[in-house]
Amino acid sequence: MSGKPAARQGDMTQYGGPIVQGSAGVRIGAPTGVACSVCPGRMTSGNPVNPLLGAKVLPGETDLALPGPLPFILSRTY
Repeated sequence: MSGKPAARQGDMTQYGGPIVQGSAGVRIGAPTGVACSVCPGRMTSGNPVNPLLGAKVLPGETDLALPGPLPFILSRTY
């Protein structure tokens, strides 16, 4: 992927840990333009870039989710 490392679910890290969860924003082997879940009805190209706005579009990712009566969710967006 553009000279950068990539992995699929089920692959192992260099330290032997399995990759158990993937990211919806990464498409290995997808065509050049993939549908953008953040901006429905539009296309992205590159890493993913909205060609009309020139803006990088990445969906948020949840880093930690603790269930309970008052759930605690830690997520990040760029």
